[in-house]
Amino acid sequence: NLLGHAEIDVAKGFAGVMETFDNTRPLVAAMAIGCSKASLERIKEIFKDQLDTDYGTPYLQTSHIAAQIYRMEAEWEAARLLMLKAAWMADNRKPNSREASIAKAKAGRIANEITLKCVELASSAGYSETELLEKWARDSKILDIFEGTQQIQQLIIARRELGKSSSELK
Repeated sequence: NLLGHAEIDVAKGFAGVMETFDNTRPLVAAMAIGCSKASLERIKEIFKDQLDTDYGTPYLQTSHIAAQIYRMEAEWEAARLLMLKAAWMADNRKPNSREASIAKAKAGRIANEITLKCVELASSAGYSETELLEKWARDSKILDIFEGTQQIQQLIIARRELGKSSSELK
């Protein structure tokens, strides 16, 4: 007896499972995007007096903390756009294995970097269990790992870019 939707082709076996990841990896990327956005918003709240909220100050004239936050925001935006593209392709039933892996790899890595940097910037408050930054930093690690580690995503991306099968590129 099989559980699941009637449209699932059980004859595909492992290949069918891998196709499922093309739909779920953008979702994991979205979770990572949300986790990192929450951390960014919190650290911006903590340092609101030191940030130029309308981004009018030239980057090289900002404080070190502001420059790090602005760089993290740029990385976050890049990951968000990759996730949106992969999700759009999945929603429109377009082949998205490459894009789903790129989005998952970027969002997972960036979420981990952003949440850990936000904990670091917040100093001792960032490590406190009363501060959500600490929780988001722990949460971001699993978002980088499940649905395929960075190494697995890079392998899938390389296979798609080079047109190789799993037996040809291990």
